Amino acid sequence: MRFADIDAHGHVNNARFVEYLEDARIALYLDYAGALRDGRGGVPSVGMVVVRHEVDYRKPLEFGRRSVRIESWVTKINRASCELAAEIRSDEGVHLEARSTIAAIDPDTAKPRRFTVSEHAFLERYLH
Repeated sequence: MRFADIDAHGHVNNARFVEYLEDARIALYLDYAGALRDGRGGVPSVGMVVVRHEVDYRKPLEFGRRSVRIESWVTKINRASCELAAEIRSDEGVHLEARSTIAAIDPDTAKPRRFTVSEHAFLERYLH
């Protein structure tokens, strides 16, 4: 939680929650890319793009010196996309629940493509 994320009501602005989710997706993607290097000097062979977000705000998150964590997992894997679920939590409970659809794209052409067998296997590690 950053002080700049706080709105006039003293809690994290709803739009900032979406940025927190982005931070979690980037962390997952970096783990994903690190596990799936191709032969091009460590460049991942797949890109990811968000196709859809659904966000349910459960309770305000007021500014303070407490930990905030984002728990994220894969709920469904299709041939060329996957669905992620996430929760933003503090000791006070769940502040936000979200669902996102993420599609695989070829980083060279920016066009959609199917997951490879190894990519699918990687995502299965997060399936819940």
